[in-house]
Amino acid sequence: MPASTAKKLTPYGAIALRKEVIDELDRLAIKLGLSRDELAEKALLTAMEDIDDQLWADEAVNEWENSDKKTFTSSEVRQMLGLDN
Repeated sequence: MPASTAKKLTPYGAIALRKEVIDELDRLAIKLGLSRDELAEKALLTAMEDIDDQLWADEAVNEWENSDKKTFTSSEVRQMLGLDN
């Protein structure tokens, strides 16, 4: 779910955070003109999307490395295509 969608949903649940994290959330929320909850949700959704992207990328790399497919450098590709003349 994109961070922009989160604001429209009914709040549900709670999480415990260290005081330092709450203080930093409050500081940044004021600076950005958001509520603490809005900023926390936006930050969590962004972080989760990044983590999911990284997991997908790691899986793709592992799949490629475990395959019998060959990789080529850009120089090799240019040479194969006759672009190095």
